[in-house]
Amino acid sequence: STSDITPLMWCSRYLKLKHPELPILMAERLKKKGYKFHLDMYGSGEYEDASKKLVSELGIGDAVSFCGNVPNKQLLLAMRGHEVFLFTSDRYEGWGAVANESMANGCVLVASDAIGSSPYLIRNDENGFMFKSSKSSCSFSNPDLIALSSLCEKVEWLLDHKLELNQ
Repeated sequence: STSDITPLMWCSRYLKLKHPELPILMAERLKKKGYKFHLDMYGSGEYEDASKKLVSELGIGDAVSFCGNVPNKQLLLAMRGHEVFLFTSDRYEGWGAVANESMANGCVLVASDAIGSSPYLIRNDENGFMFKSSKSSCSFSNPDLIALSSLCEKVEWLLDHKLELNQ
């Protein structure tokens, strides 16, 4: 049933510092392990085509949707329909207002530990999760596998403990 599928959300400009490759590579790993989820990616930008190409090459188009740019009001509603929000920027992200917005709209935030707001908003393993940030030198052609593994570990834990997501 579709209620078994955990909705995941990523929303950002498709820029190098936002690391859109991480949620896509994570989706491939989770799918291979048999997890039931769907990743919706919102936004646009210079790495959007590369992101779509990567999803296609990995054969995970059934698990990842590209939702484009939507008005902020619609975005906040979309957050309410997702259980987990992925925030994958590196240390060049400032505060990151989307962190506050996603938490206020009921998402469990899984954010890079280098984002400005992360240490202020997230009590790790209590109201969200921090994963090891990608090195800023990494991108599509050279993904940060340590960051990817850290991200996967946090999201897998959430998928394995679905009841705790809904509290």
